[in-house]
Amino acid sequence: MSTNLIRDMQPKNKNLPIQYKAGVTYFCETPFFVNKHVLIPRFDTEVLVEATILKLKNGARVLDMCTGSGCIAVIHAKHGFNVTAADISHKALKVARKNALLNDVNIHFVRSDLFNAIEGVFDAIVCNPPYVKTNEIGLQDASTLHEPRIALDGGTDGLDFYRRIASSAHRYLHDGGLLAFEIGYSQADEVQNILREKVFCDINVIKDHLGHNRVITCTKN
Repeated sequence: MSTNLIRDMQPKNKNLPIQYKAGVTYFCETPFFVNKHVLIPRFDTEVLVEATILKLKNGARVLDMCTGSGCIAVIHAKHGFNVTAADISHKALKVARKNALLNDVNIHFVRSDLFNAIEGVFDAIVCNPPYVKTNEIGLQDASTLHEPRIALDGGTDGLDFYRRIASSAHRYLHDGGLLAFEIGYSQADEVQNILREKVFCDINVIKDHLGHNRVITCTKN
């Protein structure tokens, strides 16, 4: 029996993550509403937020791509940045808007398939993209069986969104602008190669609290 068939046969309400049951979770010590339309914010992603905040000046224009629950966007806005948050899912954007209100921050939300509805130029683009290989969804973390597949599926090799974003990001970044990704722990070499091909520089890999490669930052030439 195939892995996909086994996964599809599992009851969707079995072992529902406690965050969905509660309807709320915490990220960077900040409360966030969550439901089945968004990924559950994880501790790993705090490394991405910490890395970008340290590199930006107050008032910087930040684009949070694939915003989901809006956790990355909200924390950046709380630190004084001018934030635009984009997602293809209108249901995810509804959650993100609720989280902006919950945390009393102003964020410009855009429904967009990556850059297709984005206007302007930014000092930083920050993204936790879908990066799980299609045939591995749910295998390493059972909670992902309850999360939106569109926010997880990075294609056959898990790298589709890194390629797409790196191919267009130059047009939306100021010279010297920051591009920062969360990555899967085994993807650092491949994502670095993608960024080098697109002539990004100052590529830096940052480890999470368990010592796994988790974030890559780079700058536009």
